[in-house]
Amino acid sequence: MPVYSDTTADPGPSAGVRLRRASIPMRDGVRLNAHVYTPRQGSRVPAVMEITPYNLDHTQKDGLEFVAGGLAYVVIDVRGRGDSEGTFGPVAQDALDGYDAIEWISQQPWCDGQVALYGGSYTGQNQWLMLGQRPPALKAASPAAAYAAAIDIPRGGVPNLYHYKWEAGVWGRAIYFQSASFSGFWHPEILERLNAGEPAWKAAEAFGIDMNDDRLRFIDQPAYGPVWADSYSTDEQIAAIDVPVLTVSGTHDDCLPGTLFHWDRFEKLASNEVRALSHLVIGPWDHAGTDSGYNRVGDLQFGPAAQVNLKSMRIAWFRHIMLGEGKPDLLADRFTYYVAGVEQWRSEATLEAATTGTVARYLGSTEGPNDVFHSGWLTTEPAEGPDYTITIDPADRRTIELELLPRPGMAPDNALFAPSYNSVLMIQGGNDPTNAVFTVSLDGEGLVYHSPPLKEALTIVGSPSLSLRIIPDSDDADLSLQLHEVRPSGDAIFMSSDLIRLSHRVLGGEPQLLVPGEEQTVTITEFRWCARQLGVGSRLRLTVRAVNSALMPADPHATGEKGVTSIRVLHRASDPSVLTIPVGGNQ
Repeated sequence: MPVYSDTTADPGPSAGVRLRRASIPMRDGVRLNAHVYTPRQGSRVPAVMEITPYNLDHTQKDGLEFVAGGLAYVVIDVRGRGDSEGTFGPVAQDALDGYDAIEWISQQPWCDGQVALYGGSYTGQNQWLMLGQRPPALKAASPAAAYAAAIDIPRGGVPNLYHYKWEAGVWGRAIYFQSASFSGFWHPEILERLNAGEPAWKAAEAFGIDMNDDRLRFIDQPAYGPVWADSYSTDEQIAAIDVPVLTVSGTHDDCLPGTLFHWDRFEKLASNEVRALSHLVIGPWDHAGTDSGYNRVGDLQFGPAAQVNLKSMRIAWFRHIMLGEGKPDLLADRFTYYVAGVEQWRSEATLEAATTGTVARYLGSTEGPNDVFHSGWLTTEPAEGPDYTITIDPADRRTIELELLPRPGMAPDNALFAPSYNSVLMIQGGNDPTNAVFTVSLDGEGLVYHSPPLKEALTIVGSPSLSLRIIPDSDDADLSLQLHEVRPSGDAIFMSSDLIRLSHRVLGGEPQLLVPGEEQTVTITEFRWCARQLGVGSRLRLTVRAVNSALMPADPHATGEKGVTSIRVLHRASDPSVLTIPVGGNQ
């Protein structure tokens, strides 16, 4: 280690920062534990607040950075977690507790009376609930990767056990990031239960999770609807929001659908004046990357422009709103997004304006069994071809057995979380964007379609949709849909996906059961938003497969009543199956 000649000492990042613990009273007498970071000297400043279930110590870097940016930072243990009093129920009390905490902060001698909200994932979701309460001192909010119940997890009406992993991480008062997130424990436990004829959710009992009606919603009532209303502000509350919002997500963020769901409600209901000051940013990030701005997801490396200091950007935006300073350069318009492939930031007035048109690719077939090496085709014109069949067998464990294998090269960019394993759910969320294992290993559980090599660049921007002409032999089925770019090198890169229980293909609508034995069209419209330019020589790959996997088993209660389901996919020139691809400009 060198010895520097310079006599000027570096006081370190804590210079000028004061840390105090506080106990914040709530309206019902419960007191919440908080860390308060403030400047040691100077006048009163605006404050940034976060209420988290993940305990306070890991947020110290945030506190130092906010104070360096001229703001106070108050991070609070959610009710019933850490050293806060009361009983924890995910977001159950966060809206009212948030209101009370904001008012307490605004009255402290180090605060100038202005408070902004900050955080991501859980603490992105609870910001939307606090916004609905309209605390007088609240001036801005910046939810990142904001979870939305029954939009992200469960998704598409498909039963999902992931929430139990999450609850295991916040069980009791401590935090269990490693054991809760480690699929090397969970996947074998689930497989063991299924093989014993026990409900898959009983695996959660090994990690301390007792089942109740609220938790059973994730497998018995997984579709978005009134049963999930307690996770959202009402339409009237969203319409009354009177402060601007800067929300951030990523094309590889599990909570991108939820972020856009919250944003869409805000765009439709909030006033023009508030919306004009608000921004949506979608980068090429995963869930953790919506905080770090790190320009790599798994084995997929993005260009230097993708690396963004998101903390600094959000601090600058808070100062813009609360202190009247200039707006961050990245926020050139209300919607800012990153187009991978060309590695370029673009801005538009709205999310919808980024999509300039669509192109259709029709599903075609060839004789013989379908797999990744003998696939169907995505063509510019519909054509006659033989039918293909997808078989969904709840007793088939081959996919779960693949999920017992680790992904040594796919370490997450957040050291708090355990190493990754093969996972249908994680691939669906874009977390493992170069892993094609569940396309290569179908074994009759799904179908693959490829386009011919592109003769010119194709810029995909927006949410794809898929219309399938089918003949099912039962009244419902769960499907996983994945869209990849396949490079001339053979590398596959995730672009978009959807999970769908076909009876719930209309979000929030009444269930529409299939008619067994009859020819019918199902249209799937909730694909993940994506932005990527495909180069000359690349191909599009569409995978349509059974969901049946460790966290999303086809028969989660292991009743044995769900038999084998077959879906014939038809290829007719007169009534074709078609993938509709949203496009943006080739700038």
